[in-house]
Parts: sequence; C-alpha cells; structure tokens
Amino acid sequence: MPKSCFVNLIIPVSKVDLVVYDFDGVMTNNLVAIAQNNVESVQCNRGDGLGIRMVKGFDIPQLILSTETNPVVTARANKLKLPVIQGAENKLRSLTEYCQANHYNLSKTVYIGNDLNDLEVMQAVGWPICPADAHPKIRQLSCIITQARGGEGVVREFGEKLLVDDVVETKHIVNSHSKPSVLTEVKAQLQDSIDLRVSLLGSPNLLSKIIELSDLLITCIQAGGCIFWAGNGGSFADAQHLAAELVGRFMREREPWASICLGTNSSTFSSISNDYDFSQVFSRELQALCKPNDALILLSTSGNSRNLLNVAKVALENDLKIFALLGKSGGQLAYYVPSQSIVVPSYHTARIQEIHIMLGHIVCDLVEQSLAR
Repeated sequence: MPKSCFVNLIIPVSKVDLVVYDFDGVMTNNLVAIAQNNVESVQCNRGDGLGIRMVKGFDIPQLILSTETNPVVTARANKLKLPVIQGAENKLRSLTEYCQANHYNLSKTVYIGNDLNDLEVMQAVGWPICPADAHPKIRQLSCIITQARGGEGVVREFGEKLLVDDVVETKHIVNSHSKPSVLTEVKAQLQDSIDLRVSLLGSPNLLSKIIELSDLLITCIQAGGCIFWAGNGGSFADAQHLAAELVGRFMREREPWASICLGTNSSTFSSISNDYDFSQVFSRELQALCKPNDALILLSTSGNSRNLLNVAKVALENDLKIFALLGKSGGQLAYYVPSQSIVVPSYHTARIQEIHIMLGHIVCDLVEQSLAR
C-alpha cells in the first residue's frame, strides 16, 4: 500500500465540515448496463444507505458530486435524500463554490473518489479517501483506502468504521478514570510520532530536500537578503519561532541575520484584513518589503490557505527564492513549488507541525554550521 494509506486511521467528527461522494466507481462498481431502448442502469449497494444515515447521525452535511448529468444519479440522490451537483466539468471549482456558499472549509472536507477526474479536488481537500480498486494515482494521495471496492459498500465502511465522535470519546476517557486506557493512548501517540520520524529517516528524497532548504537560506544570507516566513495558526507560531532563531541565535554565537515572520505587526495585519481581505495579509506585506535576493519559507499542514497561495504568487512574481514545508497531500501550494517543498507523509495535523519545527531546527543548525565560524 502507498505510504499515505493509514490502515487504522479514523477521522474525528469535529474535524469534518462536509462529506462528498463521487458517484461512479464509489457508489457503483463503475459498470453500466444499457438496455435495448438505450436506458442506462447501474448497480448500487444498499449498505451505503445505512452508511449515509450513520453520517447524518453525526449531523455532518453530505453531497454527491458527479461529472455527468444522469437520471440515475438524480434517482439515487433522491432515494438517499442527499443534495447533488451534476455536470461538474471542473469538480474543484464546483466544490469550492459550494463550500464558500455554505461556509464549509475545504481542509475539513472528506472527498471519496476513485479516478483521475477526482485528482485535483482530492489534492485540495483535507480528507481524501478512495475505494480499494481506485486508480493508482488516486490511491497514492489518499489518506485512507477502504477495504471495499467501488459499489461494494464503500460509503457503509466509511460511516461505520472510519468516523469517530471524538467529543464522546474524550468524555468517556475523562469520566472513566481508566488509567490503562489513557496510558495506552499516550504510548500510541508517542509511537506514531516515532514511526513518522523513522519513515523520514529512510527517505533519501526528503533528506536531500532538507539540505536543499539549508542551502537556500545560506545563499540568501550570503547575498544580504532577508528570509521571510509565513503560516497560519500553529504554523504561524512555528514561522515566528524560526524567524527568531535567525535574528537571535540558534546554537552558536554569530552576527544576526535578517528574518521576518509576515503578519507579526498587528496593526499591519488588522488593517489589511479590514481594508482589503484576510487573503492578502501576507502578500501585501511581502510586496511592500521584499527585494532581490530575499527568500520566502511557507509552513502549512494543508497547503490550501488562500493567504499563503497569494503570498507565494507575489514571491514568484518578484523572483524570490521560495520553499514550502507542507503535509497531507501538499495541497495547492505543492503545485506552486513542486520541486521546492517537503511534504510530511501524514494526515495528522499535530504530527505534521511537530516535524515542521524539527526540520526548521535542523536547517537552522546546518546554516549556523556553515556561516557562524
């Protein structure tokens, strides 16, 4: 199985805004029967209806998204009492517009797809899932590959086995006072972190990317440039942390190096958000401050934040060196900098952030070893 497939992965309900199903190849086996009167028919699994009711039990909205316009899809959607978008030539655009209209977050969207026309949208969502018989490229980027094949109960398996009410689970742990179960969870979390680090240690490509990032910073500093950092939430804190390591020091006494975490000036941050848009908070600041020989380092667990996509665009337009620390499938940022990025092979946000700060510390140490002599 591909590295991105986590057999025991479950998805916390609190991390899901929307569940989206492709129709052909997910709810069906991707085969079609054509009668003599040219009427098409497909075969669906009754168990999927129960899976959909299970998801509804968590109060999670659901949607069928199909490239084709077909009465069969309409009939099945009506039977399941689900909204449906048909004739979606660009699934990512259709889903993005749907999410924006209904205030859903793409990074908290589950998408279950099976073929190449699902590739772009599955790279953009936070939880890409596919059946066991999906196209190899879809299997490669999916965080979960079901045991069921298309049309054989994929949705039932998702609703029954892969979703967990984390609020109920947390209450159970707190109220049960079951020390063995808590200890088991602690050990599992530590082992998960260890396993991820071991996988990185065995990846020649990732190791070479760490050296590539340190070389980028060394070149920028030697040329008198400034290293800009950007991220959101926990990644913003990590960006600020790593910028401070360069301005102050990491492990060695040396001269200070120019480094700025975008967004740390609260007046600039709030005025741009208020007068323009939150998606421009980093890009407008970078446009005002950047100069030749500067570099931009992006930190994102999803790779889909609009403010990071916009600042990456400004950096590329101004010929800045750029590198991204990403996670999950890499998201849309991986398209901006396909060869200048490290994608942590995990769908666990906390694990991704832990690796990002570890990699940042390694890079700071490599830079100081090279320049602070």
